[in-house]
Amino acid sequence: MLGLRPRAATALALLAGAGIVLAASAPAQAERPAVPTSLGSTQPVTSTVSPAAATTERISGADRYATSVAASLATFPGPDTPDVVYLVAGENFPDAIVAGPVAAAAGGGLLLTASRSLPRVVADELRRLDPDRIVVVGGTSAISSSVARAADAIAPVERIGGADRYATAELLVRSVFSSADTVFVATGASFPDALAAGPAAGSAGAPVLIVRGNGSRLDRTALRLLRDLGTTSVVLVGGTSVVSRGIASQLGSELGSSQVERAAGADRYATARAISESAFGTSAPRVLIASGTSFADALSISVLAARENLPLYLSLPYCAPSSVRSALGSSAITTRTLVGGPGALSPGVERLEQCRSLSSASSLWVLVNKRNGIPTSYVPSSLRRPSIPSSGSYLLRSDAAAALERMYSGVRAAGAGRVGLTSGYRPASSQAAIYTNAVRTRGQTYADLYVARPGHSEHQTGLAADLYPIGASNCGSYTCLGATRQGRWLAANSWKYGYILRYESGMTSVTGYEYESWHFRYVGETLAADYAASGRRTLEQFYGQPAAPRY
Repeated sequence: MLGLRPRAATALALLAGAGIVLAASAPAQAERPAVPTSLGSTQPVTSTVSPAAATTERISGADRYATSVAASLATFPGPDTPDVVYLVAGENFPDAIVAGPVAAAAGGGLLLTASRSLPRVVADELRRLDPDRIVVVGGTSAISSSVARAADAIAPVERIGGADRYATAELLVRSVFSSADTVFVATGASFPDALAAGPAAGSAGAPVLIVRGNGSRLDRTALRLLRDLGTTSVVLVGGTSVVSRGIASQLGSELGSSQVERAAGADRYATARAISESAFGTSAPRVLIASGTSFADALSISVLAARENLPLYLSLPYCAPSSVRSALGSSAITTRTLVGGPGALSPGVERLEQCRSLSSASSLWVLVNKRNGIPTSYVPSSLRRPSIPSSGSYLLRSDAAAALERMYSGVRAAGAGRVGLTSGYRPASSQAAIYTNAVRTRGQTYADLYVARPGHSEHQTGLAADLYPIGASNCGSYTCLGATRQGRWLAANSWKYGYILRYESGMTSVTGYEYESWHFRYVGETLAADYAASGRRTLEQFYGQPAAPRY
């Protein structure tokens, strides 16, 4: 391979010490996933879409930096290693989008680093690769001088950085490409549409150029670069909202309208599919899957994808979008490689789990918080009283009620005592009265930390249960449930019955609510198992949705 040098050492010797997983699972019968013991571990789960059941594997590490090392290990397992390694900041996306195809064209590797310190796992991988040089991408605001000095102790460092992300991109492209018949043009303002462009461009030996996509025309420097490269065709990545019609028209006048192609879909997932299938066709035996709600893992894998001609599909963290699910269920695929641990892509993605609505009040997966409300008129279609002790005549949706009955039996069977139900379904009118009273007696600040406003309460869905301990010597109220053996058992085991502890301690900045050891939310056994496997502590994080601390 271009730019590779023989080495005696192999990657396998470093896997355990780096906490990195390059794991494959053989096809198996569809089953409920087991919960992994750590973020980097994986469990075999078979797709429920393809009867042929492709093999599923993961390339992952404990965090984005370790995952980039796992990608490097998979790309350069030994004995050949690259002459050059590109070091890009892991906290932001623009430099890495451009650097991936550049590194591939140079026969080099790519690793992510923290902007202010070189992670030990990355330093170890640099030593293993033992390149002749390391290229630090971006100015000192992207990667600090201290990181560059730490890298320079391993191999000579050069920095490629411009005044901004666009200048850096042009310098990067020019550093390797003296000519390029085709150039992929993507916005530098956001990452989703550009993620799949790296593997496609790298495989074709083409660069990715980021531009100010919302402008009516390309900057003069970007246009000059295309002319200097002798570019005869351009692929615009994403729809007109990210790369404007004006830019398309300008390039059409420059190159001819037939030489300007736009790869776009209805959303980031469909766009990634369009890019991948245009570049690689629909019969690739091995495909890569990365999260579409974050950028790090997809960018880390770009060199491997380019070198081995692997299409990259994007997925939601907890299920496979319909446009992607149909493609990944193809019988032509023999191996699906997920990039990132269960926190990035849950076992549901391994199974190609069909997505359910997060916004419909009747959906089992509905996300109700201070950002996302439901109609105040909504009433669940099936409500009943669970057959467990209760401090009142509380109702739950029938599926949640049945699961709560099983969980009640589970608590008792485990010898952890008994629990009772102290609140369940609440209509919006009841929620309004509770909220108004909390504001009147405790103030609005307190109320908004402990009580949802009408239309923003999980209780209105009929899927939320507030529990209290029965017979606990150290607690006589629901408010101290977490300090009891019942509460500890529920926190550890509720997922087995389809419930999750919704408002964990220390997560107020995400959920907007203080710790509530008593509030359990029913999401179904499958999703609850995936949630537990992910290591996430809020539904917002698990779904890849923004934090919701305020209305």
